[in-house]
Amino acid sequence: MKYLISVLLFSSLLLAEGFINWQPPIVKAKEGSKQEHGGHGKRKAKQFQIYNSDSHASTSVVYILPTLEKRELKLKNSRISLPRTGMENYHALVATQIAQNSIDSTVRYIYSRGRPSKVSPTKITQFEKTRLEIEPILLPKEHSQYEGSNTYRFKLRFDGKPLAYHQGITFTTSNGTKKTLESDEGGKFYITMPNDFKNVKTGKRANRPAELVLSASHFEKDITHTTSLAMPYYVNPLDYWFTQFYAVGLVIFGIALGIYLLRNLTKKKKKKKKV
Repeated sequence: MKYLISVLLFSSLLLAEGFINWQPPIVKAKEGSKQEHGGHGKRKAKQFQIYNSDSHASTSVVYILPTLEKRELKLKNSRISLPRTGMENYHALVATQIAQNSIDSTVRYIYSRGRPSKVSPTKITQFEKTRLEIEPILLPKEHSQYEGSNTYRFKLRFDGKPLAYHQGITFTTSNGTKKTLESDEGGKFYITMPNDFKNVKTGKRANRPAELVLSASHFEKDITHTTSLAMPYYVNPLDYWFTQFYAVGLVIFGIALGIYLLRNLTKKKKKKKKV
């Protein structure tokens, strides 16, 4: 229930920010069920929802495969069900919303299982999907995710070119963290994922991921361009239970080393006495 409330508050905050973004849909858990989040669990297809969608604007949605093949998808009540592609690698879910004086876009990278695609994830991140776009420099590798306390690089670009010294890039999480960032001369900026999880339990699977949203706006020829990048991030084991394991391991190693040295010293003393 606490998780459902936090996601609802996060969605309300994003609505107030005024940009569209992809999030797993909020699903109220059934009685006796632990699932409260529509994008996870045993479902036939992953689902995502556009928040802050303008019903009067023209919205198009494409699902881009690792090979850069595009598949057009249709929204139903602001939601989308992802098709199975049979390819293992990152895919990009992209929505573009065009109004009279604004163009909004949102991107979410999704790792899908299947046959190896034999292409680098940078192929899809560097591919121009929207005019204004936040590009992850490197996506987490297979079996990895964005984790708290780790630093990651991103790039803000417009029409494929870096947007240098751009102020007002916002970073928001469903756990309550909010920061304002600025790109450097190459359009790059860095984010250290916050360690803002509460009531952390031992074991990664015992902790739900949180949601992060990066967003930026750019004004060009009487048109306001707004974009967002939405992704999950996870508890970093090194911040919690792994450090405890390492500490215990070091104590055990120290004791074992002490016993070993003591035995060697005793043997040497015995040899000297015999001589």
